[in-house]
Amino acid sequence: MTAAASCPVAIVLVLLSIQTTACWAFRTTPTAAGTRAAATCTSSASKAKQHGVFRAAPRFLYAHYRSRVQLRMSNDDGDDDDAAKLSSSSNVKFFELEDAFEDDGENVVGTKFFGGSTVKEELYIPEEEERALELQHVKATKVAEEVEYRRFEDKDSFGDEVSRKVGEALQSAINQILYGDGISSGIASWKEDASLQWETPFSNSKGNSPLSELAASKSFYNKLDVAVLSANTAKSQGNEHEVEMRWDVGAVWPNPWESRVLLTGTSTLTVREDGDDFVLLKQLDRLDRKDGKDIVGSLASQLPPRFWDVYHIGMSPSSEMDPRLDAPPASSKSLSKNSGRKKGLLSGYKLSYLPPRLVTEPSLVDTNGRAGRTAQALPNHGFTTAIKTMGPNKEDFAPVSPVEITISKAAGEEGGSSIKWTVPVPPEFASNAVLPLPVLEDEEEEAEEDGGGSLVIATAENEDTPATTKFTPPTSRASRPPPDPPQSLRCKYFLRPSRLVATLPYAGNPQDEAVTELRRKLYKEAVEKDGFKPKLDQDTGRPSFFFWMNDAKACFTRKGGLGMAVYEWRAGWSESNEVGIELEC
Repeated sequence: MTAAASCPVAIVLVLLSIQTTACWAFRTTPTAAGTRAAATCTSSASKAKQHGVFRAAPRFLYAHYRSRVQLRMSNDDGDDDDAAKLSSSSNVKFFELEDAFEDDGENVVGTKFFGGSTVKEELYIPEEEERALELQHVKATKVAEEVEYRRFEDKDSFGDEVSRKVGEALQSAINQILYGDGISSGIASWKEDASLQWETPFSNSKGNSPLSELAASKSFYNKLDVAVLSANTAKSQGNEHEVEMRWDVGAVWPNPWESRVLLTGTSTLTVREDGDDFVLLKQLDRLDRKDGKDIVGSLASQLPPRFWDVYHIGMSPSSEMDPRLDAPPASSKSLSKNSGRKKGLLSGYKLSYLPPRLVTEPSLVDTNGRAGRTAQALPNHGFTTAIKTMGPNKEDFAPVSPVEITISKAAGEEGGSSIKWTVPVPPEFASNAVLPLPVLEDEEEEAEEDGGGSLVIATAENEDTPATTKFTPPTSRASRPPPDPPQSLRCKYFLRPSRLVATLPYAGNPQDEAVTELRRKLYKEAVEKDGFKPKLDQDTGRPSFFFWMNDAKACFTRKGGLGMAVYEWRAGWSESNEVGIELEC
């Protein structure tokens, strides 16, 4: 065979080789679950080894629907039919790449399913899409109709007028340096006195002021973010004020794996009120550590690559972890009710102190029980935007972990479970003075009467109303009744106070039966054996248990907020998730 004749054959062989190592399947289908695009990447050498999920914010894809999709991919459902489907990759449907990258300004392009396995069902299931049509009409409880959260107007975070103005002025000055934000009207100007005194654990080799040092540091890090979370005026004398302030500093370190570093701490500021301006006279910074000046200790555990971040390095960026300290800061007045208590030498749990954080907390009431698996994925009404992860308009985002889930008995006669998802807000998003709240559609549509199956939907007042739909359960689930839609949908931001928690490792999901036994074991060791006093739930009067999904990443953009959740595959031996109990702090 001549060289010229062998060229086409060589090209075909190369293309076939590429196809076996990277197959992409896209979909941009406007459905009741929201317009979304999905892609599957697989290698023939890595089948059935891993899977991970990028989930954008499909507007009407509710928690139990999302959970069932997750169950299907993790093969937790236990159905023989589903298992048979999972054993074959023949259901994966491929689409033209040109269609996948079309962007008309409305469709969300680039949401991806990553990981090495094609052992996944075709994502579009007509019966469940019909069910999503019903679920999209579930309305948020009409407790409040705010569409945004104004941080500096929150009295729990900024307790007086002086601290509110100081916090707002300083955050505005920081945002001008880090993001190039303009000067907002109605916000006081921030200045630094020529004879400013500054004590800090951060770098200050050239004797710069805090803002000038911030501007100099910006060029070193791949990304730098600072958020003022709370402030209170300690004392005032004339036009001078002493303000206690809490902050978060986030940075993406310039190493190959781009470690995400989060430093939390407090500052004592002495400021002079000069007309419409605030002049900084003195600043004392402290990190949330036993030694408030130990910057090396704060960074040491965050800079090395974490195993699962490296394992999924092609799936999502490294996650910003919620700080867990071995001991409270020396200046902390916490732990008075558990002072003198120590973890037993043979106790298997981990004791951690968590500093205050700004969090977002979607919640709902679920009546489907453990089998519904509602708690396994963030609910749709917690998302405030959608994130483009591919194409020319690709967006940067900050992943944070863990996602905390709390399940308790719901109040009222109807019963059910109250489920809350608590997600820490990264400083990049928290740096905004105004944070968007989720907005659900408030329009009602009459149900079609065409002889379909009967179910119950929720009206704007969250009252159960009989309706008729086209919904028919899939063949493999024909014996199961359709899940009830969630009730009492809410979402809020708040500054979570400092906490003392005890946790045990676990490899499963928040609604597994094994979690109940772990709760008993944890209570017996931490409370009965070691004498710690548990924190009781205000509504139920029972100990406050929770579940940490360390294999989940909640992704935020700076302006849009929570727009995507990533669910990583992790081996069972790693026991990366945790069951915990909150102790008096």
